[in-house]
Amino acid sequence: MVTIILPTKNEESCIGATITKIREVCDSPRIIVVDGNSTDSTVKIAEENGIEVIYDHGLGKGEALRCAFDHVNDDVIFLDVDGTYPIHSLPDFIDALDTYDLVVGERVEFAGDALPKLFLIGDIISRGLFQVLYLSRVDNLSGLRGIKREALEKLSLESDDFGIETEITAKAVRLGLNIKKIPIVYNVRTGNSKFRPIQDGIIVLRAMFRYRIKKLS
Repeated sequence: MVTIILPTKNEESCIGATITKIREVCDSPRIIVVDGNSTDSTVKIAEENGIEVIYDHGLGKGEALRCAFDHVNDDVIFLDVDGTYPIHSLPDFIDALDTYDLVVGERVEFAGDALPKLFLIGDIISRGLFQVLYLSRVDNLSGLRGIKREALEKLSLESDDFGIETEITAKAVRLGLNIKKIPIVYNVRTGNSKFRPIQDGIIVLRAMFRYRIKKLS
């Protein structure tokens, strides 16, 4: 079984539509919202749609995802709810988890103004540096991923922040996990980005170097 995890914080403008679209393309999916103490109607909308809601401790996206991973015993898929990732591709991720340990939505195209110029430059630098350090070309920042339960146990994730995707990718490469890349289009988001290009960019770089030299069990 696969559980679809939706990390949220003040996403009332898009959470309902995201849940509806997931149910349209997936057969009776288990969906869990992990919420960072939203002050709007995000939780209410999720619960009105019959979705289980759990809460993180407000430390960041990585901690939110780790809370959700600990809450379930299934294979998982996680994605942002702001409309940037193609929900219609979720069945492909579910199918791929039958064979692969990690499935990454490889962003090969950015629709319209989906990624501002500063973010785009940072994305290019990040991917290029990851390839140099890990000798592997994988989108280390993509927020659409599927992970098998057994692989989650091996990864022993620890990031609290936006370094989580880079940690997952780095450890998966170093541990020799079986990785599948699915090309996707990254769309214009609904609402404002929570990613801070300078501060969170530094966090990503630190994660990249940390997990290149950290001893893995």
